Amino acid sequence: MSSVLYQKYRSQNFDQIIGQENVTKLLKNAIKKDQLAHAYLFVGSRGTGKTSTARILAKAVNCTNIQKDGNPCLECEHCKAIANGTFLDLMEIDAASNRGIDQIRELKERIEFSPSEGKYKVYIIDEVHMLTTEAFNALLKTLEEPPAHVIFILATTDVHKLPPTILSRCQRYDFRLGTDKEVKELIQAICKEEKIKIQDEALDIVVQNAKGSYRDALSLMDVVYSGQEQSKSEITLDEVRKTLGLPDSEKVILLLSSLVSGDGGKALEIIEGLESSGLNLQQFTAYILDTLRRIFTAKIKGTIEKEYSYIKDIDIRELHKLINLFLEAENRIRYANNQALVLEMIIPEMMKPNVQSDVKIVNRDVKKRISVVEEPKEKVVQRECVKQVSLDEINSKWESFIEEIRPFNHHLYAFVGAAHIISFENGILHIEVPFSFHKERIEIPKSKNIISEVFTKVYGVPCNIECDVNSAMKPIEKADAETVLKNLPTPKPSEKSKRNFKPRGSSKINDIEAIFEGV
Repeated sequence: MSSVLYQKYRSQNFDQIIGQENVTKLLKNAIKKDQLAHAYLFVGSRGTGKTSTARILAKAVNCTNIQKDGNPCLECEHCKAIANGTFLDLMEIDAASNRGIDQIRELKERIEFSPSEGKYKVYIIDEVHMLTTEAFNALLKTLEEPPAHVIFILATTDVHKLPPTILSRCQRYDFRLGTDKEVKELIQAICKEEKIKIQDEALDIVVQNAKGSYRDALSLMDVVYSGQEQSKSEITLDEVRKTLGLPDSEKVILLLSSLVSGDGGKALEIIEGLESSGLNLQQFTAYILDTLRRIFTAKIKGTIEKEYSYIKDIDIRELHKLINLFLEAENRIRYANNQALVLEMIIPEMMKPNVQSDVKIVNRDVKKRISVVEEPKEKVVQRECVKQVSLDEINSKWESFIEEIRPFNHHLYAFVGAAHIISFENGILHIEVPFSFHKERIEIPKSKNIISEVFTKVYGVPCNIECDVNSAMKPIEKADAETVLKNLPTPKPSEKSKRNFKPRGSSKINDIEAIFEGV
């Protein structure tokens, strides 16, 4: 190959543009009817044909032998000059490096001059969203009323960054990403032309990594073809993976199957192996998400492929959870210093508890452990065989029981201390408290755990707590205003108050005034 593929096979007319029929049809009709706009805006992802279409449009408006279907002839001097990059009336400006107001002012000065060769002077401003605010403002008036011999073609990948005032002055055309089928057909046609042999599986990997960009697909083919061993006549799947630095599909399947089965140790071993091998974990995560997407869609359709048989029995919601975990990891891994840790954090979320092992749940409010003598394993404790404790025995040690609660929770100590014992039967301690708030706090799981642990220590048997509210336990003394007045000391009136004292109608009012005198 004498040059890179995407330059060698760049489209030269509208019919050669792949996947953008909605755009090329409108532009050809405009040329045939001679209804050209003064400013066009091409919007789309990278590698979808925006710049190529802009150059073809420049050919068409300056072609001396335009075809009936609106395509340029590609044979006249103007078409050849544009193809070779020597046409004086076609200016391509990279807005990323010419983004200031000075460059736009210089452009405004030049557009006043008539075309040197063709009918129109065409300005292609690529990545126009990179212009500064001042540059946009300077361009506004020119875009609104340009000279009749000037056509602007703006191209951008981030249309949301353009001011509305720019958008309203342009005809907008949206370029879509190519489908896998379209990208694959393009590569196959070029491989046939270049006599390149490539395995179907290897070709699928190239198409998958192109992600709908025609230029990226051809750039990847350049890399793969350049890295092919001379002794081999066909590009293999392993060569593509090795050249592009892609993870082995077996590693992806092993990691996913380990996570689905809840085997945390195996999953951790795989991630550590990936890290030690120097694999790009960000690229690996993206590859896993592509795999999960295929599995997810296949799961919904009910057509699971043989290689994904391990996912057959997993619930769709569990698969949805796994996808969300990797999506979150993909966002974090870009900025993480320890990328392996980001993937390892997924493992606990997918691990399943081992039913064979005993799990100890430690209450965070318990500040010291209570040693409990465990009975031999072979001894089976039945409900009817639980040691019975008499009510008298409970009452005799009740104060000790309450004191043992104090180190764990002072509030619980106060609530239980205000309770009355009703009964203890079949391991259930029935008490009553004066307030519903006490009942609520005693019956929360944390409080029940503490009471059960302490009860086991003091009485030798576990217990469950049941609580009732008895408002009769809280006597309320009623008092009226007269009672309060009788109990309050009556201050002696001062000499001044005696001199100014005037008898009034009610003795109670006099008493109240005397009480609050001087306040």
